[in-house]
Amino acid sequence: MKPSPSEPVGATLLALEATSTVCGVAVVRGGALLGSVRVAHGLNLSGNLLHATEWLLARHALCLAQVDALAVDVGPGAFTALKIGVMIAKTWAHALGKPLIAVNAFEACAALMPAAIPTLVALPARRDALYLQWMLPATDALPTPFSEHAFVVRSALGAWLQAHTPDASTLQAVGVPHARAWLEPYLPNLHWRFVESPPPEGVAQVGWLRFQQGETVHPFSLTPLYIQPPAIHLKGGVGG
Repeated sequence: MKPSPSEPVGATLLALEATSTVCGVAVVRGGALLGSVRVAHGLNLSGNLLHATEWLLARHALCLAQVDALAVDVGPGAFTALKIGVMIAKTWAHALGKPLIAVNAFEACAALMPAAIPTLVALPARRDALYLQWMLPATDALPTPFSEHAFVVRSALGAWLQAHTPDASTLQAVGVPHARAWLEPYLPNLHWRFVESPPPEGVAQVGWLRFQQGETVHPFSLTPLYIQPPAIHLKGGVGG
């Protein structure tokens, strides 16, 4: 990736990923990856994400104030993890006056896949469901959606895939390992790449492209991407 003429050649972007049981941080400078780290955070997401960020920046002789922009995975993902990751990024961006870039989990996964091949991103939702979206990765450009993102229960996978799978001779997928067992009966020839969670390197790559294009968001207006239906339903509707 080549830096935009409007941005300094040495611009540095910090990317945060916190949507599941594994969180991650990545740093790019001038579009090139400097480094990344992933941590199984247990019950201390905020603490582990802060320590991972501090360690990675120090490894490259940087501090948070020297970062030129921040990117964050806005989901979908686990509710609490997603809320914490987004809040940390918003707080840093506001306090330091840094540009903030939103990247969704589907883009982060698709960004590291071979270009020009329709890619199914399959991420965990609840125990009986997946978050799904068909994407088209590109070289030095943002991944393009082939379908709307969706929350799909296992019993409805066949119908959703029949309605949304692109007509192409080669298809690939990226996602959690159990998704393959669920999807293989419908798409047995998918070429798979397994991930525990969206890669922070993908958040950084998409974030850098958006930073070049000036696609930033104000910290006060950034909200996580929640696409799972609410677990609680009011009888009789609002106002009864």
